[in-house]
Amino acid sequence: MNELLTTKQLQELLKVDRITVYRMLNDGRLKGVKVGNQWRFPKDEIDRLLGISEPVAKTGNEEGPLTDFPVDCVQKVQEIFAGIIGIGAVIVDLKGTAITAPTFSNPFCRLMLSSSTGLQACQESWRKIVLRVSETSSFQVCHAGLCYRRSILNLGDQPVAWLVAGQFYISSPNHEKLNDRLKQLSTRHNIPLAQLTEAAQRIPVLRRYQQEQVQEWTPRVANTIQSILCERSEIMSRLQRIAELSTIHTTLSK
Repeated sequence: MNELLTTKQLQELLKVDRITVYRMLNDGRLKGVKVGNQWRFPKDEIDRLLGISEPVAKTGNEEGPLTDFPVDCVQKVQEIFAGIIGIGAVIVDLKGTAITAPTFSNPFCRLMLSSSTGLQACQESWRKIVLRVSETSSFQVCHAGLCYRRSILNLGDQPVAWLVAGQFYISSPNHEKLNDRLKQLSTRHNIPLAQLTEAAQRIPVLRRYQQEQVQEWTPRVANTIQSILCERSEIMSRLQRIAELSTIHTTLSK
């Protein structure tokens, strides 16, 4: 059974006031059920708002190289990578749509993902990052001014997805420009400016050696995930051949 959260629990989790919760209910960003005179909120709905809900893997009825993508296994590799370096990470398909749940989103990014329009803006940034043909820098910048590093995932010789790692600065932002950006983001995505400003203070500024770690380890982790995809594909092919041989054997025995 899906766990239900109280309004107070939701406030503590999202770091918002009661008025904001009701505003989110009214504009459709949040779904809840009323038990008597009190609201209750399904936990999986809150996970979705925070960008930590379980993504739906493609099924065998869908065509393409990402059929039966091993989300659980890859998610664990992604979490270990992000946890060790202390950055955010997500795997997206070739169109920029998230395959895994974003890992280790910092408080600022969690606020952005808690807004429906903020989530859309983040997804659009992922799409632009992975679709960019060339890049003049090792890092790319999202709509909110944070830096990312991308690395392609191949299955055989065919590209199938991207590992996108980021949610940090590579240098301290200009105070005046940052304040202007935060005001725009607050208005555009209906997020209280005070909360956004406080969360922005916790965005990490990576030192030189940390930037080098991100540049070095992002493609390494991508290669590890590629190995998982290739091994899984080979195992599935072998099982398919075994199933076909079993069918032939059954037919010949009749």
